[in-house]
Amino acid sequence: MTLSDKMAYKQVIGCLMLNPLLLLKYTDIYPYDFDSQSARICFIGIKNLYEEGATKLTPLEVDQEIEKHTNSYLAYQKNNGLDFLKVSYQIAEIGNFELYYNRLKKYSLLRRLQKEKYDISEYFIDDKEIDDPIKALEIQVKCENATVEEILDHVEGKFNVIRNEWLQGGRLEGDPAENIDQLIEDLRTKPNIGPSLEGTIFSSVCRGARAGCFYLKSSSSGAGKTRTSVFDACHLAFPERWDHDRNVFIHDVDNEGEFCKPHKVLFIVTEMDKEEL
Repeated sequence: MTLSDKMAYKQVIGCLMLNPLLLLKYTDIYPYDFDSQSARICFIGIKNLYEEGATKLTPLEVDQEIEKHTNSYLAYQKNNGLDFLKVSYQIAEIGNFELYYNRLKKYSLLRRLQKEKYDISEYFIDDKEIDDPIKALEIQVKCENATVEEILDHVEGKFNVIRNEWLQGGRLEGDPAENIDQLIEDLRTKPNIGPSLEGTIFSSVCRGARAGCFYLKSSSSGAGKTRTSVFDACHLAFPERWDHDRNVFIHDVDNEGEFCKPHKVLFIVTEMDKEEL
């Protein structure tokens, strides 16, 4: 197993010649993603032409662009760069571009992690370092099925284990009952209570919308998270409301018995169209 995929290089280079505008969507392709010098030079040539406005390219056009740069062109010729461009152009399948793009980025990431001395043995072991064919196959299959995000999560997770051991997981020793009497007295005599929220029980439990506090509602899709949030927004914005049961207007009062004033509310909605809102 090697951290390189020649077919991915050919497919990516070929598809970018067929449609350079793919670089509008896949903006994170870089020369170092190719560990082949010839492929890197070809990619740079294609990107240069794309940035000049090209929407479709041929191997000859890319060859002529590379020829402008003497040092690159010598290395490109030495590695039969034009033949590489022609083969890539002939076999390219636009419909498979994302597949080979993902492979390109995955192997590029693993090479970078290996260079930085991170442990990637879960996804790659050099053939010379393993003599168990079954284990080698398991690692290869795991690598093929893994995404870039999963690999990064794995590496980060192993780092966090070490971090927690050295920082003792952020644990602190203390007496939970220390100063508890004073806390209870403060809550009784001068509680920190914010404007009321929708739902008497809910508002009582969290002592209203207290400044500096973050409230997160979690439930299944369609259970009413947005609706209850709208209720809360209205409740905070308009402290005077009509009570349908008593047929009168009621006005919220603060801890001092004074009428509450309206509050400015910013309500941000995502993933909902205006009809739903």
